[in-house]
Formats: sequence, structure tokens, C-alpha cells
Amino acid sequence: MALLKYCNRNGCNKLVPQGVRYCKEHTVNKTAENRERHKEYDAHCRNQTAKAFYNSSEWKATRARVLARDTGIDIYLYITEGRVVPADTVHHIVELMEDYSRRCDLDNLISISEATHSMISKAYKDEIKKAQMQQTLRECISEYKKRLAG
Repeated sequence: MALLKYCNRNGCNKLVPQGVRYCKEHTVNKTAENRERHKEYDAHCRNQTAKAFYNSSEWKATRARVLARDTGIDIYLYITEGRVVPADTVHHIVELMEDYSRRCDLDNLISISEATHSMISKAYKDEIKKAQMQQTLRECISEYKKRLAG
């Protein structure tokens, strides 16, 4: 018999198998709620210039070029820890809204994993840590290029 737990929805007392978050009723409602929440955020909060850029063929081509240059790995973790982790994100070192002209500058872009991106985003919230992190990311790209060259 499988272990059971309560549905994660606040106030719901239905049992679901371990590893499943919501009962059938709240899985459907949760998806609809998320869709509505994202729609609301897109309409009123999201930066429309950034949204248009990230949906553009220019960005998709640049992103693919950066991932290819970095052989699809998280450059930050590779240089700082020696670990090879697949990259699924391309990060702007100087943020898009900070200097829009550098949006496709290959020296301003680095391949990283989602976990690394979360860590970098936290550092970017403090101006001193942001400057330090930006310098570290530039050094990571430079070191990676040196290692690839020889």
C-alpha cells in the first residue's frame, strides 16, 4: 500500500499518494489559477520591451550562439567549482534594462543553470554584491575561453 499525505491545498483534507502535491480537483484549479495569475502579471507588471525582446528571433539566435560557445554547460560552476552541470539559461551580466544596447553582446552573456541563476539574482539585489558578481562572471568567461583555446 502506498504512503498517503494530505493535498497541499490549504484546507483540503483529501489524501493523495506521496510525491503528488494536489488532489485531482486542486490540480485543475491550480493550473487555471496560475494561468490567470501569469496573464494578469503579463498585462500589468511585466516589462513589455523585455518581453518582446525575449520572444524575438534575434534573442533566440543569440541565446543558441552563447549556449554553443559555452558547450551547453554552466560556466560559473565549471570555473568556480570544477563541476560540469548542463546550462538551461543565458544570463545578461549587465542587465537588459540597465544597458539595452548590450542585449546581444556575447561578452555580456554567460550560460548557467537555473540554480546558478537564482543565486546570481540574489547577489544582484545588493549593489556591492552585484558589482562583485558581475566581475566574477566576466572572469569566468575569460578563463573559460583561455581553457578552450589551449
